[in-house]
Amino acid sequence: MITMKKRVNQLKFVATMFHKAMTEFDNVMGKESIQTIFRLMGEGVGISLEKRIREKYKIDTWTTETFAEKLISDVLEPVLGEDGAEITIDGNNLTVILKVCPFKQAGIDISNKYYCTYTEGMIETATKAALNNIEFHTLKLRATDNCDCQFKIEIK
Repeated sequence: MITMKKRVNQLKFVATMFHKAMTEFDNVMGKESIQTIFRLMGEGVGISLEKRIREKYKIDTWTTETFAEKLISDVLEPVLGEDGAEITIDGNNLTVILKVCPFKQAGIDISNKYYCTYTEGMIETATKAALNNIEFHTLKLRATDNCDCQFKIEIK
Protein backbone atom coordinates (compact mmCIF):
# COMPACT_ATOMS: atom_id res chain seq x y z
CA MET A 1 0.00 0.00 0.00
CA ILE A 2 1.31 3.43 -0.97
CA THR A 3 1.66 6.06 1.74
CA MET A 4 0.23 9.54 1.34
CA LYS A 5 3.73 11.08 1.52
CA LYS A 6 4.98 8.78 -1.24
CA ARG A 7 1.94 9.58 -3.40
CA VAL A 8 2.46 13.33 -2.91
CA ASN A 9 6.10 12.97 -3.93
CA GLN A 10 5.03 11.04 -7.05
CA LEU A 11 2.55 13.77 -7.96
CA LYS A 12 5.19 16.47 -7.41
CA PHE A 13 7.48 14.59 -9.80
CA VAL A 14 4.72 14.32 -12.42
CA ALA A 15 3.91 18.02 -12.04
CA THR A 16 7.57 18.97 -12.44
CA MET A 17 7.90 16.82 -15.54
CA PHE A 18 4.68 18.27 -16.99
CA HIS A 19 5.96 21.81 -16.43
CA LYS A 20 9.33 21.02 -18.03
CA ALA A 21 7.66 19.22 -20.94
CA MET A 22 5.34 22.18 -21.62
CA THR A 23 8.33 24.54 -21.68
CA GLU A 24 10.14 22.35 -24.20
CA PHE A 25 7.02 21.75 -26.31
CA ASP A 26 6.60 25.52 -26.51
CA ASN A 27 10.26 25.95 -27.54
CA VAL A 28 10.11 23.23 -30.20
CA MET A 29 6.55 23.30 -31.53
CA GLY A 30 5.31 26.82 -30.86
CA LYS A 31 2.12 28.10 -29.29
CA GLU A 32 -0.21 27.45 -32.24
CA SER A 33 0.65 23.75 -32.40
CA ILE A 34 0.24 23.33 -28.67
CA GLN A 35 -3.11 25.12 -28.72
CA THR A 36 -4.25 22.78 -31.47
CA ILE A 37 -3.23 19.76 -29.40
CA PHE A 38 -5.08 21.03 -26.33
CA ARG A 39 -8.14 21.83 -28.46
CA LEU A 40 -8.14 18.27 -29.83
CA MET A 41 -7.74 16.87 -26.31
CA GLY A 42 -10.74 18.93 -25.18
CA GLU A 43 -12.81 17.76 -28.13
CA GLY A 44 -12.03 14.13 -27.34
CA VAL A 45 -13.03 14.61 -23.73
CA GLY A 46 -16.20 16.43 -24.84
CA ILE A 47 -17.29 13.48 -26.97
CA SER A 48 -16.62 10.94 -24.25
CA LEU A 49 -18.24 12.91 -21.43
CA GLU A 50 -21.45 13.47 -23.42
CA LYS A 51 -21.61 9.73 -24.13
CA ARG A 52 -20.83 8.80 -20.52
CA ILE A 53 -23.55 11.08 -19.12
CA ARG A 54 -26.11 10.06 -21.75
CA GLU A 55 -25.54 6.39 -20.91
CA LYS A 56 -25.43 6.96 -17.14
CA TYR A 57 -28.85 8.65 -17.12
CA LYS A 58 -30.26 6.63 -20.05
CA ILE A 59 -30.99 9.78 -22.06
CA ASP A 60 -32.38 9.17 -25.54
CA THR A 61 -32.83 12.81 -26.49
CA TRP A 62 -31.26 15.71 -24.67
CA THR A 63 -33.20 18.80 -23.72
CA THR A 64 -31.29 22.03 -23.23
CA GLU A 65 -32.24 22.07 -19.55
CA THR A 66 -31.16 18.47 -18.88
CA PHE A 67 -27.87 18.97 -20.70
CA ALA A 68 -27.10 22.15 -18.75
CA GLU A 69 -27.97 20.46 -15.44
CA LYS A 70 -25.83 17.38 -16.13
CA LEU A 71 -22.91 19.42 -17.48
CA ILE A 72 -22.86 21.32 -14.20
CA SER A 73 -23.45 18.38 -11.82
CA ASP A 74 -21.40 15.66 -13.55
CA VAL A 75 -18.60 17.59 -15.25
CA LEU A 76 -17.99 21.09 -13.96
CA GLU A 77 -18.77 20.89 -10.23
CA PRO A 78 -16.60 17.81 -9.59
CA VAL A 79 -13.63 19.77 -10.97
CA LEU A 80 -14.48 23.37 -10.03
CA GLY A 81 -16.34 22.75 -6.79
CA GLU A 82 -19.86 23.65 -5.81
CA ASP A 83 -20.88 26.99 -7.32
CA GLY A 84 -17.70 27.00 -9.42
CA ALA A 85 -19.77 27.27 -12.60
CA GLU A 86 -23.20 28.32 -13.73
CA ILE A 87 -25.23 27.92 -16.87
CA THR A 88 -28.14 30.18 -17.73
CA ILE A 89 -30.68 29.47 -20.44
CA ASP A 90 -32.36 32.28 -22.36
CA GLY A 91 -34.46 30.95 -25.20
CA ASN A 92 -32.07 29.23 -27.61
CA ASN A 93 -28.98 30.55 -25.85
CA LEU A 94 -26.86 29.03 -23.12
CA THR A 95 -24.34 31.09 -21.22
CA VAL A 96 -21.68 29.10 -19.40
CA ILE A 97 -19.72 30.92 -16.71
CA LEU A 98 -16.69 29.30 -15.11
CA LYS A 99 -15.90 31.05 -11.83
CA VAL A 100 -12.86 28.93 -11.03
CA CYS A 101 -9.86 27.95 -13.13
CA PRO A 102 -8.54 24.56 -12.01
CA PHE A 103 -5.35 25.11 -13.97
CA LYS A 104 -4.60 28.44 -12.29
CA GLN A 105 -5.47 26.92 -8.90
CA ALA A 106 -2.89 24.21 -9.61
CA GLY A 107 -0.27 26.93 -10.06
CA ILE A 108 -0.13 26.63 -13.85
CA ASP A 109 0.53 29.76 -15.92
CA ILE A 110 -2.63 30.20 -18.01
CA SER A 111 -1.53 33.27 -19.97
CA ASN A 112 -0.71 31.14 -23.03
CA LYS A 113 -4.40 30.08 -23.25
CA TYR A 114 -3.54 26.40 -23.88
CA TYR A 115 -5.89 25.29 -21.14
CA CYS A 116 -8.59 27.70 -22.27
CA THR A 117 -8.44 26.02 -25.66
CA TYR A 118 -8.91 22.63 -23.97
CA THR A 119 -11.95 23.93 -22.07
CA GLU A 120 -13.47 25.52 -25.18
CA GLY A 121 -13.07 22.28 -27.13
CA MET A 122 -14.57 20.20 -24.34
CA ILE A 123 -17.65 22.39 -23.80
CA GLU A 124 -18.31 23.06 -27.49
CA THR A 125 -17.93 19.43 -28.56
CA ALA A 126 -20.02 18.03 -25.68
CA THR A 127 -22.76 20.55 -26.49
CA LYS A 128 -22.67 19.71 -30.21
CA ALA A 129 -22.88 16.00 -29.41
CA ALA A 130 -25.89 16.59 -27.18
CA LEU A 131 -27.79 19.38 -28.91
CA ASN A 132 -26.49 19.07 -32.50
CA ASN A 133 -26.51 22.33 -34.43
CA ILE A 134 -24.95 25.03 -32.27
CA GLU A 135 -22.81 28.11 -32.59
CA PHE A 136 -20.17 28.54 -29.89
CA HIS A 137 -18.62 31.86 -28.84
CA THR A 138 -15.98 32.63 -26.25
CA LEU A 139 -16.94 35.91 -24.60
CA LYS A 140 -14.29 36.24 -21.88
CA LEU A 141 -11.32 34.26 -20.61
CA ARG A 142 -9.58 34.53 -17.27
CA ALA A 143 -6.26 34.16 -19.13
CA THR A 144 -6.76 37.41 -21.05
CA ASP A 145 -9.55 39.31 -19.31
CA ASN A 146 -8.69 38.38 -15.68
CA CYS A 147 -12.33 37.55 -14.95
CA ASP A 148 -14.66 34.57 -14.98
CA CYS A 149 -14.61 32.65 -18.27
CA GLN A 150 -17.81 33.12 -20.25
CA PHE A 151 -19.05 31.17 -23.23
CA LYS A 152 -22.24 31.69 -25.24
CA ILE A 153 -23.84 28.80 -27.08
CA GLU A 154 -26.60 29.47 -29.59
CA ILE A 155 -28.76 26.46 -30.41
CA LYS A 156 -29.87 26.58 -34.04
